[in-house]
Amino acid sequence: MLWKSFVFMLLLGFSLSAQQGYSYGDSILAVVGEKVITAYEVMQASAREEARLSRELTVQQRTEEVVAIRRRILSNMIDHELVWLEFQALKARVPESVLQERLNQAIIAQAGGDRAKFEEMLYREQMTMQDFKERMTKNLAVDMLLYDRVNRGITISLPKIQQYYESHSADFNQIAKYRLEVILLKKNGRYKDRLPATVAEIQDKLKAGKSFAELAKEYSEGANAEQGGDQGWLTDMNEKLKQLVETLKPGEVATEALDLGSSLYLVRLAEFSPGTNTLTKEVEETIRNILHDEEESQRYEKFLRELRLKYPFKRMDGI
Repeated sequence: MLWKSFVFMLLLGFSLSAQQGYSYGDSILAVVGEKVITAYEVMQASAREEARLSRELTVQQRTEEVVAIRRRILSNMIDHELVWLEFQALKARVPESVLQERLNQAIIAQAGGDRAKFEEMLYREQMTMQDFKERMTKNLAVDMLLYDRVNRGITISLPKIQQYYESHSADFNQIAKYRLEVILLKKNGRYKDRLPATVAEIQDKLKAGKSFAELAKEYSEGANAEQGGDQGWLTDMNEKLKQLVETLKPGEVATEALDLGSSLYLVRLAEFSPGTNTLTKEVEETIRNILHDEEESQRYEKFLRELRLKYPFKRMDGI
């Protein structure tokens, strides 16, 4: 498996450290142009994401997750360097005004606008202000070129959205949903000797203003009595019950108890969500975002394929 090759490279780094006095950071995972990417750099970039992994993972599961994270980050770092090479080949420049604006934003965000304090923070990270500006310049350059080649000018037409909707309508159409509250009285239950009188008693209390939920807790013999008879959202129900519910408006209680064989049901329609089978504005926007992301992904992969053919690079993690 490929991940085993990656694990081997990591273990090789430790082996070299033990046998030859090298640090783990000396283990090279990729070379892009003149840029060398070490295992230490990948570990630094992946540390935060690795820290969020579930503690319930087994050792093997955690190893596989960590390897997957580091391989993905290594791929991103290689792509970043390839885009930077292209930016340099184009003899493009990051506007000084943009660089200065981003630098000021960083100083405000990290040091409250105190440049001296910010430089002290950099010093503790063994970095000078010039190092930081060079790194920021590189990142801005990559962002600028990616925006130009990947993000700029994507438009998703309405016919394309409609075509996608027609092909994936089952993913977007919603059927009607009913949220019911029910007071269930069993014919052979505790009210069997006075069932009609109990129904009338409940209906009188409802007319007097007592809440349906409170009466459900008091009278219902159903499983959800303690929840005020709340049945949750239902999309599939007994045909007789459905016919009854369709006559109600949200907040209304059926005037008659529904007889479904072994029990009587007093029903209240708490909420109703109508089904939709048309291209609503909300669905249209969702599809637009899906298609936009797909187009971005396709453009990105196409651009990077071109760069991988154009510039020399090598990765040594088994891929």
